[in-house]
Amino acid sequence: MDFLVALGGLGLLLLAGLVLRSRVRLLRSLMLPVSVIGGFVGLALGPYMLDVIPADTVAVWSGLPGILINFVFAALFLGVTIPSPGKLVSLGGPLIRFAAIVALGQLAVGMLLTWLVLGPLFSTPELFASLLEVGFIGGHGTAAAMTPVFEGLGFEAGGALGQMSATVGIVVGVVSGLALVHWGVRHGHANQLDPSRDVADMGDMTTLVPSDERTTAATHTTRSGAIDTFTLHVSVTMVAVLIGWLLMTGIRSLHSSMSGFPLFPLAMIGGIAIQLGASRAGAATYFDRATFERIMGLSLDVLIVAAIASLRLDLFLQNVVPFTLLMLAGIAWTLMAFLVLAPRMIQQDWFEQSITFYGMATAVTAIGLMLLRVVDPENRTTGAQAFAAQALVISPMVGGGFVTVTVPILIVNFGLPVVLTGVVGVGLVLFLWPKPGTRPPTRVSR
Repeated sequence: MDFLVALGGLGLLLLAGLVLRSRVRLLRSLMLPVSVIGGFVGLALGPYMLDVIPADTVAVWSGLPGILINFVFAALFLGVTIPSPGKLVSLGGPLIRFAAIVALGQLAVGMLLTWLVLGPLFSTPELFASLLEVGFIGGHGTAAAMTPVFEGLGFEAGGALGQMSATVGIVVGVVSGLALVHWGVRHGHANQLDPSRDVADMGDMTTLVPSDERTTAATHTTRSGAIDTFTLHVSVTMVAVLIGWLLMTGIRSLHSSMSGFPLFPLAMIGGIAIQLGASRAGAATYFDRATFERIMGLSLDVLIVAAIASLRLDLFLQNVVPFTLLMLAGIAWTLMAFLVLAPRMIQQDWFEQSITFYGMATAVTAIGLMLLRVVDPENRTTGAQAFAAQALVISPMVGGGFVTVTVPILIVNFGLPVVLTGVVGVGLVLFLWPKPGTRPPTRVSR
């Protein structure tokens, strides 16, 4: 019964977020997702603030993100035609390199700051360094999934601080992303937009879709009398999670240092294996990508509202100064990469491609795609294709992939200086080879 009450409470928070976003123009102009707004409502009513929501209910919420993230990663590549490596490089090679450097840079900035400043001044643990990449590129789901990893490595506050990092990232991604769009329009970098128009009117700030604009959310691929299409797709997703669990069991048995290896990146491998197998068998035609996206959307919405509403504010307040310094350093690095590195590394449609990844690198994929829709409403640039290709390569590695998982383990076993040297070395190799592209000609501001 407590579980059902907790689920009902999450439903109320999501509906409260929906009403607030519909009624408050500021929330719409910031383009904050309903799940984030509802999560803050729950946090305000929780035991660390107004103490209206019982602690038992919050305890149930805190356990949901770690479960739901497995479904998000399992469905990530289900229903998607996985292109060849050559096709990926041709579609998004420059953006792939740029994305990898930004991710490695977030790790390096966190390590350098923790090693030289935060550790000596505030006695912060070495694993503090990984919070930036976990929260910014990873997001709430990754932070939730990394919670048991942090706890197993002795960093109890890691989960709560990772969630707070993800929350900061969403706000930063939306606010600074829209500011960068304004900047790009004024300086002629967003070549699909008219500088005379107000950027606030270019994006879709509404919450509900009018009846004459509604589209079909998914496609039936089975007879409902046999099995519902949604049931089929949920079943496939659960099998992908099961494959991931089998892989996780094998990895954890290899060495004691791998005992905390999480499930979610392996669930993604399970999804890829199912997709490849179904394609070879001719069964992939019965996979509807839109249905898998509905599964991911449901999981993410519930995950985010539960994660924010159950944040451990006590652990955050204990680390507020070093955490703030880490966030500022991460914002500065990601912004610098966008303004300085992106124009030099991406020759075609650099602004549209990099603004999409900027939204993902600070907030979540949905924010990145929202920013792309603002700057390229008719999808006339290579932004969407490059971003999709980048996601196929980068998502398995960072933001919840194998690099995200293994870096904390490496830090514990080898220390910050050694891991930092390795991360910086890989980043330099990616930047210098193949040689970075030249900066495209500067457009004349209109």
